[in-house]
Amino acid sequence: MSKQGGDLMQISSVRPEELASWERYHSTLLAFIRKYGSKRITEDAYRSVLRLTPQSFAEPGTGIMQAVVWTEDGRRLAGVLCTAGYGKDLSAVVVHPLYRSRGIGTLLMKAQLEQMGQLNCKVALDNLASLKMCFKAGLSAGGITTGPTGKPTLLLSGKPGDFEERSGSR
Repeated sequence: MSKQGGDLMQISSVRPEELASWERYHSTLLAFIRKYGSKRITEDAYRSVLRLTPQSFAEPGTGIMQAVVWTEDGRRLAGVLCTAGYGKDLSAVVVHPLYRSRGIGTLLMKAQLEQMGQLNCKVALDNLASLKMCFKAGLSAGGITTGPTGKPTLLLSGKPGDFEERSGSR
């Protein structure tokens, strides 16, 4: 657990078998993504999250990482990262507006990268905040394509330790 701007925060992996109710959590997750995704989460990505089931987590590279903060009002979801296929099939990061610009998205990506051993994502070139987050998490650009909305999109990927090797900070 770490301190973020006065609030206690915890980054953790979501395990459906440890939840009291997958259906309730999944519903909360979908509402969070819909409300705070700032219209940056594509309909395809949203549908991929919608299709997640407890059985999906048996597939390699599928997982949910969450950031939870404890505030004076109680426990609050501050951010989530959903991946499938190590991010090739689904990679969606959403951070609550109150907690943006605090590095939560980067922490989520680093935690998922460490847990899975690799991570991939696609980010539109005009989404500077997401690009910055991905680079800070240690991902690097490996190509460019046209995204689902027709925009030029970077293909990013990384493995644990890639960033330290490139930056010489080991």
